Amino acid sequence: MVDDCQPGFLAIDPEMRRLRDALETVAPTPLPVLILGETGTGKEVVAEWIAGMSRHPRERFVKVNCASLSESLVESELFGHERGAFTGAVAPREGLFEAAHEGTLFLDEVGELSPRTQAKLLRTLEYGEIVRVGSTRPRRVDVRVIAATHRDLEQMVRDGDFRQDLYFRLNAVTLRIPPLRARTTEVLPLAELFAARLARRLGRPAPRLAPEATAALLAHTWPGNIRELRHVIDRAVVMSKGGPIVADHLMLEAPREKAEAGIKGDLRTFERDRIVAALDRTRQNQTRAAELLGVSRRTLTNKLNAYGIARPRKKVALEGC
Repeated sequence: MVDDCQPGFLAIDPEMRRLRDALETVAPTPLPVLILGETGTGKEVVAEWIAGMSRHPRERFVKVNCASLSESLVESELFGHERGAFTGAVAPREGLFEAAHEGTLFLDEVGELSPRTQAKLLRTLEYGEIVRVGSTRPRRVDVRVIAATHRDLEQMVRDGDFRQDLYFRLNAVTLRIPPLRARTTEVLPLAELFAARLARRLGRPAPRLAPEATAALLAHTWPGNIRELRHVIDRAVVMSKGGPIVADHLMLEAPREKAEAGIKGDLRTFERDRIVAALDRTRQNQTRAAELLGVSRRTLTNKLNAYGIARPRKKVALEGC
């Protein structure tokens, strides 16, 4: 049943079924995994699947968003610190690698790590040990690392922003999650799943999706992927007050309105460029520019104001100077 599935991972789409098969193959191994995908595609869900299907499904699963770690504290968070290592370090503290010992550490947005932290992470992956900030004593850690990012790490390697050796260490297995717009067969099942789960928490029956709501969901491009879909459905469930979800509850811009807005924007840009070109050809003579454009001087003046085109100041010749 759909309701038995992890949110964002239904494996209805053929590409997602292939991804699920890869997960089942990779999960029992100790290999590092690199998960690639746009923001909101469900990278954390995939990481949890891998940890849950490992040889020891009850092992520790520790997760951290690298983008949320400040540069001054990132090493302390990951590798721990000793008392007195820095101002405020009043007691020794284990880092996330130690917390995840004999388990899995999920490094989300790994592409945000600084070069210094990348070097320490590489050493940990190569030697299976960490050194706390303020210490020289290595500590053994047995941790499986799953990393994820929405960035193009290969391009970052070429640009010198990400260590190539660390990249090769992390991508022993690479999994790519397609965006939601590329797996539209999952939009409605996911929407129904999210709606049913929130309705159950609210003590309501699962709401029905009205035909116009279904059409709107399928027409939307979902730039925020599954995260956006969930927020849209959660809001719609609340607004529907126990009744069916209609298009207005979704608060999505209609495709036709989007297209019309785009066309209008293109036409305005085209018209503005024509006016500027006419003024340039006539050396800013508005009367001649209006004739060239086939409009009245008054219409041209209104257009200049509407498009914010600055009119040149009149030059006043001073006799005798």
